[in-house]
Amino acid sequence: MDGEYHPSWGDRLRRWTRRRLLERLRSIVAPDGSRLLDLGGGSGVTTVEFGEGARELYVIEPDARKTERGLRAGAPVTFVTGVAEAIPFEDGRFDRVVSLMSFHHFSDGDRACREAARVLSPGGRFTVYDIHRSSLAARWLSLFVRHHGHSPGGFANAEELAQKLGNAGFHDVRRESYRSGSFVVGER
Repeated sequence: MDGEYHPSWGDRLRRWTRRRLLERLRSIVAPDGSRLLDLGGGSGVTTVEFGEGARELYVIEPDARKTERGLRAGAPVTFVTGVAEAIPFEDGRFDRVVSLMSFHHFSDGDRACREAARVLSPGGRFTVYDIHRSSLAARWLSLFVRHHGHSPGGFANAEELAQKLGNAGFHDVRRESYRSGSFVVGER
């Protein structure tokens, strides 16, 4: 590999279709100079976009096919196989933790929030974006997932996500509606 980043056409399309969402996410996350962990970040294509300027970028992803795609593309990310409910890093390792369109895949959202709190340093920020349970996108995705035999943890609404963050010890939890979903942000 020549050291350059060459995402697949599918990943480029995914990044392009989410460009405004990624711009908004980047402004909320404020990654400059941070150590950033993306929970369920797949091939890292969106992580690279919203995490630009971070000192360190990590993706934790349970699907080895996705991380292999990111490695082949030369994504400037450190990939770790794992799940959000058992993050394999020491306490206080990161300044920012993000879950972009992955929270509904977590088998135990409460535990994932506690793990995010554990690996965040004091003053760190956890940012979740997911689509609303009542949105058309969530209903279609739920049908697709059930049809293919997958069992996601399920979609939540912004109030439920905010409650989960609060229960995990985050403070100054805030919500911001954006298109068919919401950002939920908590400070450590």
